[in-house]
Amino acid sequence: MKVNTKQIKATNTAVETDYLKPLVVRASDCYKLMTNPAKKSSTLSQTTKAWLKEEAVAQVLGIKKTVLTKAIVKGVVCEFDSINLFNKVMHTNYHPSFETREQHGFRGTPDLIGNDCIIEIKTSWSASTFPFFQEDVEKQVKKAGHHWQCRVYMMLFGISRAVVSYCLVDTPNSDLYLTPFDTTDMHRFEGIVDHQKRVSLSQVIERDKAIEQQMLQRYEIANHYYQNYLKEIYNK
Repeated sequence: MKVNTKQIKATNTAVETDYLKPLVVRASDCYKLMTNPAKKSSTLSQTTKAWLKEEAVAQVLGIKKTVLTKAIVKGVVCEFDSINLFNKVMHTNYHPSFETREQHGFRGTPDLIGNDCIIEIKTSWSASTFPFFQEDVEKQVKKAGHHWQCRVYMMLFGISRAVVSYCLVDTPNSDLYLTPFDTTDMHRFEGIVDHQKRVSLSQVIERDKAIEQQMLQRYEIANHYYQNYLKEIYNK
């Protein structure tokens, strides 16, 4: 049987055109983009390449690795509790932001937006993971890449400052979160621990145009790799 390879290639090209979309970097993933390579001669780190491959597979096949832990679920469910705690301690009246912006390949939705500052709310899983001390706050910011997340927000919304606020609120009383083996004292704080002791703020992160330029340059390189990964999957 004779196979019309030209027709197959033409069809594949048409399909590629439909799926070869530019890379979109979510603010929470920016640290994966900005992880520096181990060798100076390399353009991207292995961490960045692995992430780009996952994104390419998700784009082509609709298969995406989803990490859903109890801590993540609590962060979503208890976000309003954390915002209320933040407002009470800081004597503010912020409301959750639902505005998403996308520009230059970056996309983000900040938690709270003020006139001159963005506040990123992080709900701690328990007292054992909450950073009570400033040194530990800054370590968590760097380790989790929250500073990169804030830089995306500042760039997209044109705001000059940002802070990360870690909040310690009660874990919901449900088997979904806690088992009989969990220490309840590590998850119950309301009426026991003073409000101000349950909010830890990072140092102010100042907007930096030079760093934003590095982000945009890294994006261009990453998008080139991403397009090649997409093509490789399509052409298998």
